[in-house]
Amino acid sequence: MCLIPQDESAKKKSRVEGRRPPPLDIRSYKFHRKLGEGSGGKVMLASFAPKKQLVAIKIVPKKPNRCNYPWISMEAWLSKIARECPFLCHSHATFQSKAQAFFVLEYAGGGTLYRMISRKKNLPTKSIQFYTAEMVVALQFLHSNGIIHRDLKPDNILVDNDGHIKICDFGIAAAGMFAGWKIRGLAGTPGYRAPEMLSLEAYDAGADWWSLGVIMYEMATGRKPFVPSLDPAKEFLDMKLTKVDYPSHMSQEMLDLLPKLLEMDNNNRLGVNGNIREHQFFAGINWSELEKRTTQTPFKPKIQPADKLKEIKPGFCAETSEENKLEDFTYVDYNWNWQE
Repeated sequence: MCLIPQDESAKKKSRVEGRRPPPLDIRSYKFHRKLGEGSGGKVMLASFAPKKQLVAIKIVPKKPNRCNYPWISMEAWLSKIARECPFLCHSHATFQSKAQAFFVLEYAGGGTLYRMISRKKNLPTKSIQFYTAEMVVALQFLHSNGIIHRDLKPDNILVDNDGHIKICDFGIAAAGMFAGWKIRGLAGTPGYRAPEMLSLEAYDAGADWWSLGVIMYEMATGRKPFVPSLDPAKEFLDMKLTKVDYPSHMSQEMLDLLPKLLEMDNNNRLGVNGNIREHQFFAGINWSELEKRTTQTPFKPKIQPADKLKEIKPGFCAETSEENKLEDFTYVDYNWNWQE
C-alpha cells in the first residue's frame, strides 16, 4: 500500500492531477479509527472535514495486474444500486488514487449486529422481528435486481444512527441472478453458508434466505445452529446429521418460521418458495411504514460528534495514474449534501 505522511503530500502535488472536488479528495477527510475489515480492504471511521460529517471509508488496495479490478467495479456498481433501498448501506462517493480505491459510505454508529448479539447473547422477540423484517426488505430488493449477497452474516449487518439495520459489504455478491439463473462456487463465511453451496451444487437466492435463518437463530440464542468449519464437506455433513435445538423460550411463530428458512432443500425454502412477509411471525409488521422507516426502532444509538474524536494520521498516496485507473469508477451521490 502506498502510504506517505500527510505533511509530505504537498511535495507530490506536481504529480497529482488538478485539485478534485472535496468529496473526491482524500485530503478532505480526517481519520479516527479502524472499524473493521471488509472484502478486500479495511474500513475506517472518518469525517468529511468541511462539514464535520462522520462517514465510513472503505480502502481497497489495487492489486498487481488489476486482478481485483472486476470486484472493485462490481462493488462500486452495487453501492450505487443500494441507495434505492433504505436497509442497504449507501455509498456517498467513490474515487481512487494510484494505489487504492476509496468508498465513502454512510456511517452506521450503532455498530454491527454481531456486536449486539455478543453483548446481549439473545435479543427480545420484538427486536428480532424488527431487524429480520428489515433484512427481508433488503434481500427482496437485491433479489428483484438479480443480486445475491452471498456473505450475509451479523458482521455485515450494521445498525445506523437511527437504529435501523444496514446490510453492507457487497464485495463477493453475484449479479445477473434473475429467475431461473444459478451460480456455482464456494463463497461466504463458515457457519452461514447454505448446504447447496457447501455441496458445490448450483445455487440461487435461496442461499441468502438460509443465511437469514442462521442469523435469526443466532439473534434468538446467541449461537449458530450448526458447527462452522473451514472444510465445506465437514460442515455439510454436520448439517445433515444435526437436529437443530430450538429452545423453549422461542415463540410459536418463530418455531414455525426458522425450520422453513433452515430447510435443506433449497426449492422448499421459504423466501424462494412462498411469500415470507405473509408468515405469522411478521403479523405485527406494517410493511409500508417499515419501508418508509417510520416504524419505531428497538433503540437509537448515541453518536459521538466528529470534533470529539481523536484524529489519526494514516496518510494516503494521492497520486493518480492513467495506467492504474479504474474506468467509470469516480462518482458522488447527488443526494449527498456535502456542500458547506
